[in-house]
Amino acid sequence: MKQPIKKKEFKKPSIASFKEKYGLTMKSDKDLVKSVADKPTDFIPLPEAFADAIKLPGIPKGYLTIVTGWSNTGKSTIKNCLIASCINNGIIPVIYETENNFDFKYAIDCGMKATPIYDDVEVEDVDIETGEVTYHTENRIINYDGEFMYFDNKILAEMYGNRDYSTGKECKTKRKEAVLEDIAYSINDLLDAQERGEINQPLCFIWDSIGSIQSFKSLESKSGNNMFDAGAISQSFSNIINNRIPSSKKVSEEFTNTFFCVNKIWNDSMNSMGGVPSIELKGGKTFFYGARLIIHLGGIGKAATKKLDATAKGSKYQYGITTKIRTTKNQLPTPWNVTYEGEMSCVHNGLLNPKALEEYKKTYMKDILAKIEETSGKKLDITEDDVQFTEEESDE
Repeated sequence: MKQPIKKKEFKKPSIASFKEKYGLTMKSDKDLVKSVADKPTDFIPLPEAFADAIKLPGIPKGYLTIVTGWSNTGKSTIKNCLIASCINNGIIPVIYETENNFDFKYAIDCGMKATPIYDDVEVEDVDIETGEVTYHTENRIINYDGEFMYFDNKILAEMYGNRDYSTGKECKTKRKEAVLEDIAYSINDLLDAQERGEINQPLCFIWDSIGSIQSFKSLESKSGNNMFDAGAISQSFSNIINNRIPSSKKVSEEFTNTFFCVNKIWNDSMNSMGGVPSIELKGGKTFFYGARLIIHLGGIGKAATKKLDATAKGSKYQYGITTKIRTTKNQLPTPWNVTYEGEMSCVHNGLLNPKALEEYKKTYMKDILAKIEETSGKKLDITEDDVQFTEEESDE
């Protein structure tokens, strides 16, 4: 008679011993680098009008946030308010202005702390009738200084123009034009400096805007090829937006870094469903997939904003706009993964809840009167009673 086969007893492996073997166990705060935990979700605060509209207190730290919208929908106002908030909260804003139209005066009005640097500049005068050229010296603003870093196309080309991104080497001939790889190189350079202890503050990289600058391959080919640019963005920025920025949110990291971009858009009417226009981001899908938060300003097919006008004695001055604002992608942790749509007003010194416009008019009436006269080009002798305030739907 056969004896029953005894089942072999297997000792259940211990996950604890496995983690111990491979050094995955934290024994003290010295092993903090092994932590998988994130810091609590925190924000770089924006004005109350922003929070009123989409129920988020500002721009989330440690992630990529994108703002989209047609021209004149409030993107620059949000950007300027973010720069001001960074400086006020001990964060270094690193500004990449590749559209070359950064308005320091507007940013300062929105709260950015920037000190004008003056110097004597030789100015050319041309007599319209005779064509005679004379020169005189004026004391003008030549730069701005403050707790920020600023890069435009000229500065980027000067700093990184000798880099050949097709070979990864430096060349003797320096480019006169910046390329999008210069921005990625600069970001990595600054993050490396932070890791070495040369920068002892968190960084917020602010790029305006994706789609406004071509890649190295496009520049070299003289073709302005969109596929080249999309490929270069993927290759240059994937590690930044999927690793270096979000990994700074780990409790093991001293500083939480943030990336904020304005993204140019285009209207994809060819592939729209049922004739409804579809907004697409310039530069491919890399930034779209990497963003945790995407905010859209204005309408889908056009700006669809309200112009805020002040009119007196036939002269009109636009003192702001009211724009729609909504979240089109939100993958923030609970409870911040909300989707809202609201309105906010953009004026000379930042963002307002539209309900606060009446108080704004009273507070800045003297400035509005001066601007109306400046627009007319002559002395109007106007008073507050002469001014009519209207809201006009934008046809853009």
